[in-house]
Amino acid sequence: MAHGITFVFGIETIRECLRHNDWACERVFSLAAGLTDAQFGRPFPMGPGSLRATLQHLYATERTWFVRWQGTELPQFPHSRDVPALAGLHNARRALASARDLRLSALAPGDLDRAITYAAQDGQVYASKLGDILLHVCNHGVHHRAQALNMLRHLGRKSIGQDYLFMQCEQPTTPIPLDMQEKLTAFGFPPATPVRPSPALDLVTMRAWFRYGDWAQRRVLALTAGLSDMQLDQPFELGLRTARRTLLHIRDAEQWWYENWTGPPPAEFPKLAESTSLAELHKLFDATVTARDAYFDSLRDADLQRVVGANVTTGLRLEFRLGETMLQLCAHGTHHRAQLVNMLRRLEVSLPALDYIRMTREPGQP
Repeated sequence: MAHGITFVFGIETIRECLRHNDWACERVFSLAAGLTDAQFGRPFPMGPGSLRATLQHLYATERTWFVRWQGTELPQFPHSRDVPALAGLHNARRALASARDLRLSALAPGDLDRAITYAAQDGQVYASKLGDILLHVCNHGVHHRAQALNMLRHLGRKSIGQDYLFMQCEQPTTPIPLDMQEKLTAFGFPPATPVRPSPALDLVTMRAWFRYGDWAQRRVLALTAGLSDMQLDQPFELGLRTARRTLLHIRDAEQWWYENWTGPPPAEFPKLAESTSLAELHKLFDATVTARDAYFDSLRDADLQRVVGANVTTGLRLEFRLGETMLQLCAHGTHHRAQLVNMLRRLEVSLPALDYIRMTREPGQP
């Protein structure tokens, strides 16, 4: 609150989301280093169709929204179609991120609530809040990096994880005991010391991303309701292998983090039985969301700095700030829905747009 105005988006939360976006992009480019041009352009039946096309699409999206934000064409940043090589695309993306951060650092409180007017590809003119635009860019990045990671796996490059909390393991804001540091280093996430300052995260921006996740999840639950058990359990070389397991896992993660937030950390990650019907899953998801939102209503921004413990796996108990775990959960849902979307396409399910920015254009959205 400042001068009697409640700002909708918190700059520090958006900056933290973008920091993870950049960190994860760097890991993708690192994994892709050394691929031949043929490998870079190899067709895959998912997303934009190849790793090259996927990384070009990610860069093009960030460039497009930055141009809309600035209100002018920016010739110093090449169009994605003019950067077919991996190294050139990497350099262009880094330069764009630097320019974006410079502009972001000049924003004043409340600027993220300013409406940006632009013409979209469908020919319509829209007005979106700058905060929504930047959160869309981050969410969009999570979605397509999930596809890129699967392509890289088929190209013989194994990722060791790009979740937000993996970044937090490398760049912690809370001290990590020595024995846990050794385990994280063995997993490929050597923690930096000393700890970095914790960003001033805010609940309003968090809830905007959670609102999107709930909207998107209910859409895919409605779409899968008409699938047969055979279709739901059809195996794919992707993510959790089946649509049913993916849907169950997204809800399991929601419930697990809620339990970590509100009580002693569960000894193990919960797993709903694979015999759970979609109707029952929908009810359980709604119940978890209702409990989570009621919990959010009891919080203030300062509460997001509270330390939360979680038994990540056997013998590995880690602690994070409450707000950090919330960012993790939002991105986690988007990551697995990206895999689910590709499964549903192969099952010939017609999918509506699931972009964050599309949600904001629907009637009734704030």
